[in-house]
Amino acid sequence: MAGKRDRSPSDSGKVKAGEKAAKPPKRPSPVKKISNGSLGKMERSAEALLSLNTKKTEEEIWADVTTFQRRTTDSDFDPQQMFKIITWNVAGLRGMLKKDDAALKDFLAAEQPDILCLQETKLNVDDAAGNAKLGVVDGYAFVDHPCAYKKGYSGTRTYMRTHSMVEQLHARCTRGFTLPSDNASVALSAPLVEGTGDEEGRILTTFLSPESSTSTPPSSSSVAAPRLAVVNTYVPNSGMTLDRLPLRVQSFDPLMREYLKKLDDWSSTSGKSGGSKSAAAAAAPNTTPPPHGFIWTGDLNVAERDYDRYYAGTFKTMQECSGFTPEERNSFRQTVATTDAVDVFRSLYPNAAPAYTFWSMRINGRAKGLGWRLDYFVVSSRLMPFVVDCFPMPNVTKSDHCPVQLWMRKP
Repeated sequence: MAGKRDRSPSDSGKVKAGEKAAKPPKRPSPVKKISNGSLGKMERSAEALLSLNTKKTEEEIWADVTTFQRRTTDSDFDPQQMFKIITWNVAGLRGMLKKDDAALKDFLAAEQPDILCLQETKLNVDDAAGNAKLGVVDGYAFVDHPCAYKKGYSGTRTYMRTHSMVEQLHARCTRGFTLPSDNASVALSAPLVEGTGDEEGRILTTFLSPESSTSTPPSSSSVAAPRLAVVNTYVPNSGMTLDRLPLRVQSFDPLMREYLKKLDDWSSTSGKSGGSKSAAAAAAPNTTPPPHGFIWTGDLNVAERDYDRYYAGTFKTMQECSGFTPEERNSFRQTVATTDAVDVFRSLYPNAAPAYTFWSMRINGRAKGLGWRLDYFVVSSRLMPFVVDCFPMPNVTKSDHCPVQLWMRKP
């Protein structure tokens, strides 16, 4: 958003009779910069300014849109043949459970996902004992990554089904931009060490692989087993005045980009650090390898397509809103392109809309149908042949966001 103009100094005296009033000084043109305390000022690129000056009407944006029609039904899910992963921004876990203490238990019982990624949990880092008792559900283990920077802010939690994820695929987790290692990832029964570069609790990665630790070579049974990194992410919001836009696109997004590349490399190697290709590929070079790659999911705080948010005002004013600025949308596209990844929902439903996952309570967005698509599954391109479906769950109303599901075939 352009910086605020300085107010012209007011005349303190009255204009005398017969004298002409002095013309007010000409206001300077708005400065096309966005400030951020720690990162200084961010110059808007020529590409961003061009986008801001592009005029599009609501009719033009929605001209080629098709009505979203899900390709599967709930009964199509086969737990013997598929993985189910769900992401959900709960907008305060303690608050949600205070309103309905069975909300998570009922949701997990109904959906039975292998993994559930929660964002904006707002748990406090100095209340580990209380957090451990909050939202306990039989058959699931969970790991928290609370914000250490500010109380009641941000935070992520990941639930893992004990049998399928913890026992069979040896789930282990890291906080922040951290790869698994003997020092950085541990069994879920032990406390996690702190990750790096993520004091706001925004990144919690679950590593799934046939070996129980990165120092143990894969066994022969690993030939048909997946090797996946599920990255539960709550991307920073740029703020109503876009004061955090520089942090978002100049710091967080580049770090995430490099991290996803490293995770993709990890998924393609053997159990030994710096090892060769996956055991499955080595053992059966002429067969399709099991799924391996990253699954980046969460509230990514961006509406990538023009029809991923409701139309209001003008296209220019829409682009001055956090989550819809040219910088955020282009940065997201750059991340997808440079990591050889796919926005799963958009790959399956290229022109489908509305398919919203967030509705502002401030404007009563759900009732009015005024929403945004902010919650995603982005996967390594090699995982797309295993994808069955990806879809939002707008009927779940416990938060201002709704959950989103991903179904993937097992090897």
